[in-house]
Amino acid sequence: MDIETKFTALLRDRNLKATPKRLELLSVVANYNSAIPYSEIQNKLHHFDRVTLYRTLNAMLDGGIIHKASVSSDEVYYAMCREYCTSECHNHKHVHFKCLQCLEVSCVDVTNPIQIQIPNVVIKQVEIEVSGVCEKCI
Repeated sequence: MDIETKFTALLRDRNLKATPKRLELLSVVANYNSAIPYSEIQNKLHHFDRVTLYRTLNAMLDGGIIHKASVSSDEVYYAMCREYCTSECHNHKHVHFKCLQCLEVSCVDVTNPIQIQIPNVVIKQVEIEVSGVCEKCI
């Protein structure tokens, strides 16, 4: 199955139309080697106007297709969700690592599942960001 067919099926599964703009955005996010900064999305999709890009990103976020991997004062990073995310709940079983030197953000699977319990609370989502220096920058 080619990537466009896969993305079309994913969008339809989440009750979203497989428009050319949505397919193009998914291709850009999926083909980036780590979480992609918003500014890089803008550069790669320069023919998107600001409002269309904002709405398309939000539709993908709401559909459980992409997630915000990191939010800092200067940049937001996006990454593809795994198959266990849904439009009702992002269920990430990984941490986000941000390199303090190259500023690359990546989703890293952990060997032990992250389990947090708070009395009298139903936890829907846990987000963990770890920062340090990646192996490329050491």
